[in-house]
Amino acid sequence: MERGGYQLARHALVSLFKLVFPPACPLCKKTLPGGATDIFCSACRAGIVPLPRAHCPRCLQPFRGVSHSGHLCGRCLQTPPAFSGVFAVGLYEQSLRRAVQSFKFNQHISLDRPLARLLDDHLVPPPAVDLIVPVPLHVRDLQKRSYNQSLLLARELARLRKCPLHETLLLKTRQTAAQHQLSARQREANLAGAFSLAERVDGLDVLLVDDVMTTGATVEHCSRVLLAGGAKQVSVVVIGRAA
Repeated sequence: MERGGYQLARHALVSLFKLVFPPACPLCKKTLPGGATDIFCSACRAGIVPLPRAHCPRCLQPFRGVSHSGHLCGRCLQTPPAFSGVFAVGLYEQSLRRAVQSFKFNQHISLDRPLARLLDDHLVPPPAVDLIVPVPLHVRDLQKRSYNQSLLLARELARLRKCPLHETLLLKTRQTAAQHQLSARQREANLAGAFSLAERVDGLDVLLVDDVMTTGATVEHCSRVLLAGGAKQVSVVVIGRAA
């Protein structure tokens, strides 16, 4: 079969497959209307809460009770973070909370592609990136969960951006308590000395990938290790930013 005939046959097969198995919203499984270009249904898309206009430009901490502000938050002023900036799809609420929890705890790993597409869409303006690196899990936590959700996101994001990925550059060498159970001060102490670097990254701009940012302790510790290993700068991208 000539190339033109092959492509026509392939297009016909794809169209038939979509007719028999119409695309569905990856979050709620509702069938998407014909010709839909969005990856989520309108209801789930409407449930993605954007960051408020008033937020810290460095760590994206939302400012409550303020309509617009571009100044740094008190934490970033007092102790400038190691990372140069953070990109997030939106607030860790409603649709993004459901998506992350389903992806992270309920084995719905097929959410990796749609969530990575959201990450890619929100890297605006695009940062300089030489290498994409996921936040690691300790080996015992990886055995319990069977996969690292940040690694799955990083793989897909690297594919979309055609950027090198180093899956094992960052290592978590000490098991720590669950961060969501701790205060900001406890989170900082909990992660002290928990990460190490497999090799140096001299002069490279690194994009660090995680699912959720709450106080920023995890990405802060990872960024410090990367900078100590020679990284030029570290940018962070997450699905949800906790308010």
